[in-house]
Amino acid sequence: MKTKTTFLLGILTAIFVASAEAKPLLTTNTLSFSGASWNDGGSLDGYFTIEYNGGTPDAVLSLDVTTGNGTSDGFIGCDYIYNVSGQADTVSMAYIQNTQSGGSPANELMAWTGSYNLYLDWQGSSPTSLYAGDIGDQHSSEWYSGAPETRSITDEGGLVGEAPEPTTLALAGLGGASLLLFRRRK
Repeated sequence: MKTKTTFLLGILTAIFVASAEAKPLLTTNTLSFSGASWNDGGSLDGYFTIEYNGGTPDAVLSLDVTTGNGTSDGFIGCDYIYNVSGQADTVSMAYIQNTQSGGSPANELMAWTGSYNLYLDWQGSSPTSLYAGDIGDQHSSEWYSGAPETRSITDEGGLVGEAPEPTTLALAGLGGASLLLFRRRK
């Protein structure tokens, strides 16, 4: 009996150590923001959910972003909706660029409505905010084809909301089941 108990404790310890040390790669991640603003005073609110493949952003799963009016000509505000349940898409194209268009070290989501182009940049595989930068470096920005202007984000206003990694959930479940079994046998 003592050998079984020691063996079970050894397995539980190994599971705990493996889950604590191994930082799981995200499979999906949602970045939401409220109260962000452009350099012309226009607002930026919403969220996007992206899919990761081996730690690299791979695809846009959904996108619901609203931009507000600013002082620049042409920017009257735009709704960017892509693959949101119960809503019609306004975005005709949404994809991830693995390197930011200006060459900066950020990942970039590009959403195109036909007239307005939205670029949202973030850094790393667990982003907590948008990547703010000036227009020249083309960090998070919005461009309108009817006006020769681009505006860039100056206030990130980001909040991260991660989806749980399936492997982490499985390890937690296995650990809980093992503890129940151990307690029951005792």
